[in-house]
Amino acid sequence: MKKVTLLLIYLLLTSLSYGNSRPHPNKMYVKRLGDTIYIGTKFDEKSDLLICFRKCLNNNLMGFYQVGIAANTTDSPLPDVSRNPDKVINLAYSDNIGPISIEGNFCGANHCYKEDYTKKIKTATCDWFSFTADEKPLDNNRLIACKEIQINVVNTIYNPLLPTYGADGKTVISLDSVLCLEKVEYRVAGRSISVNTEHTYVQRDPVKVTTYYGMQSMAKGDEIYFPGGSTADFVKKQAGINNPKSAYPELSSWIQRDSAGSWYEACWMNPSYELGRRALITEDDNMAFTSGTKVYHRLINGQVAKKGTINKWSGCYTWFTPLIDNDRLLCYEMKYNGGNYLFIQTKKAVSSVFDLPAGYTNHVYSVWHTDKTQSVTTHSGKAPIKLVSKDPGTTILKIEN
Repeated sequence: MKKVTLLLIYLLLTSLSYGNSRPHPNKMYVKRLGDTIYIGTKFDEKSDLLICFRKCLNNNLMGFYQVGIAANTTDSPLPDVSRNPDKVINLAYSDNIGPISIEGNFCGANHCYKEDYTKKIKTATCDWFSFTADEKPLDNNRLIACKEIQINVVNTIYNPLLPTYGADGKTVISLDSVLCLEKVEYRVAGRSISVNTEHTYVQRDPVKVTTYYGMQSMAKGDEIYFPGGSTADFVKKQAGINNPKSAYPELSSWIQRDSAGSWYEACWMNPSYELGRRALITEDDNMAFTSGTKVYHRLINGQVAKKGTINKWSGCYTWFTPLIDNDRLLCYEMKYNGGNYLFIQTKKAVSSVFDLPAGYTNHVYSVWHTDKTQSVTTHSGKAPIKLVSKDPGTTILKIEN
């Protein structure tokens, strides 16, 4: 993403138990057991965050299956990364990413052909995946400490308009005609999972992509907040919360939390990269919305994909306890594609100076992204942040050291 402004910001901050270390952890443990990997990292002073990647969903595709929290009052994550979490935050009973709707027929992710879950005709297959930790292959049944874990996946998604029929010429027995190749890169660092996705269409004839959501969440949140969107603050999570592009053109994320505020989950779509620019949806479409117990970004609506069409998007899931959450703003850290970022999301018009907790003392920051309604300044590069926000929105600072 292009930097909007470069500012050297040395924050003079108060002290917390973290001292001068960053709250977002660098150390992780990972263990591979066959086609499953278990990851553990510190969530807060009292607990670890546990993440499991495995093949799942009706199409048996590789992805993150479970995210949860387990008690741990020590300073480092516990090496027993395959233990059961005390609290499950996110469980893949449905799609995390995908699927694609071709003329009303969903394919990929968790979807069977024609949504018939008795026959369970697959609409996608996992062709290949790899696990690496700090750029080295993960050996089976070996626990290692690392800073980043990478999961690369290649899936084939089949064309639901060209099913294979049985001997009677009427009964669909499988899907075999390839629609597109799906490449997904997951980068797990600390409490964040960056997701970089690419679809390359290879079918012979053009098809109409009725809908493509891309990034979704099944987090078990009680409350939800759309920064710069239709909710001014956290509200009760329920179906039917909409955010049309015409009203909220800069919306790029949502945050869920439980009613006690013991955990938060942010789902952010990079608004300056490919499909994240939302050029392939109309002004009346929702940028993000709730349906049932799930939350969705929307990236494509009613676009034609020809042979050779390539669609990409990039985003990040992160789980956290906030640095700041009050009636003016929400602030938290995210690791995204190898970088560390502070998200500052205003809930109303703001013009004030504020401090951050310790752990961010004397770090150098640059302004990586601001919504049009936001601006950030410092006093001689030494004072706490001054944030001016005409309307609710998002500012992202990159931690440069």
